[in-house]
Amino acid sequence: MAPRRDISLDTLTTDLARRAPPGPLWLAFSGGLDSTVLLHALAGAGLGPRLTVAHVDHGLHPDSAAWAGHCRRQAAALGLAFETERVTVASTGGLEAAAREARYRALAARARGATLITAHHRDDQAETLLLRLLRGAGVAGLAAIREHGDWHGVPLWRPLLSVSRQRLAALAEQGGWPWLEDPSNQDQSLDRNYLRGTVLPALTARWPAAARRLAVAAGHQAEAADLLAERAAEDAAALGAEPDRLPLTVTALSGPRRRNLLRWWLTRAGAGTPGQALLAQIETLLAAPADRAARVAWGGWQLRRFAGQLYLLEQADLTPLHGERPWPPGSGPLTFGAWRLVPAPDGECAAGETGARPTVWRPRDAGPLRLAPAAGGERLHRNGCHQRVAELWRAAGVPPWRRAQWPLVYEGEALRCVPGVGVADAWRGRALETWALVANPDRD
Repeated sequence: MAPRRDISLDTLTTDLARRAPPGPLWLAFSGGLDSTVLLHALAGAGLGPRLTVAHVDHGLHPDSAAWAGHCRRQAAALGLAFETERVTVASTGGLEAAAREARYRALAARARGATLITAHHRDDQAETLLLRLLRGAGVAGLAAIREHGDWHGVPLWRPLLSVSRQRLAALAEQGGWPWLEDPSNQDQSLDRNYLRGTVLPALTARWPAAARRLAVAAGHQAEAADLLAERAAEDAAALGAEPDRLPLTVTALSGPRRRNLLRWWLTRAGAGTPGQALLAQIETLLAAPADRAARVAWGGWQLRRFAGQLYLLEQADLTPLHGERPWPPGSGPLTFGAWRLVPAPDGECAAGETGARPTVWRPRDAGPLRLAPAAGGERLHRNGCHQRVAELWRAAGVPPWRRAQWPLVYEGEALRCVPGVGVADAWRGRALETWALVANPDRD
């Protein structure tokens, strides 16, 4: 929506009706001024039949239960579906960020399959841009709040970004719509409140169009961020990057292009946008000599180098296999932490064929077998000699952390199969079933 300082309610409702995404809609409704105007505008736009009003009670104020009741009554007066949920705000980190995280988590869990609507407006955009400037954000951060976004798979829509808070207050007064005032909004010890109550009024007194100009600047940054993302996607495709690995040939790119690609790659994988300090550590890792112990770790993620690739790993990717388990005839799929052992859907493979995914074999007429983690020093009798499992895995290009997660197959006390490598001579010539180790979708 193009910026309009004097937008009317009729114009707003017409725009909302025209621009609303298809499918179910969920409005994040606090009962404050911004979401109150948006509530009535959405209803006036004829979107009520597919709209659910959702209120999150953070439990941070003695009147929070009364606020939830107010929100329920407002939705009921318009004949709209209403949902409420109370959350616990984490005591670690900043209060604003923790409350926002808890709120979005609760709303996203309820709104699966719907678009989540929030009432961010032009003044919010200006405040966000200033906050991120003061934190040293890059282009993507300075894009601030976008009209359309995504939070853990839930699409977001913020249709009021071109409307000022002053205009929203005028619309609410015109409509006679009561709204709640959260006393915490006056707490100047909170960064956003200080910007809202002190900094922006001072800027506006000197430059009346300050909030509008800051919102325009955020739009320019969003466009630049999109161009950088396109460049990163092109570089990733040219290098043959995968979601969990990046060829070390990335070092051939110029510094700015390399760092742009790293930011894009990590963000798309859900590992967050790396700051300057983390990027410096990653650059050091890329330039370091090959070393299986070299890594960069942060927030439940790790980057490791192996065989010309930079691997992105979650904690579950690093959990070793513990304990043995039987593998009797006729058994179904088995779970091993980050992995599942399942019948291969593509038929038999020749014993010893490595392929692109780890394969496990067993004779069709085998009796009870057992599966056990590698402890070190194991040997497989293969091609007439006893070969070290560690060397076989190294030759097959199996990363060190995978070697601690994949089970070896034993018949009695004799090692008969090494995943991704092949079977012992004792099983050659027998009809073999082909199984595969695949990522466990239910891992923690």
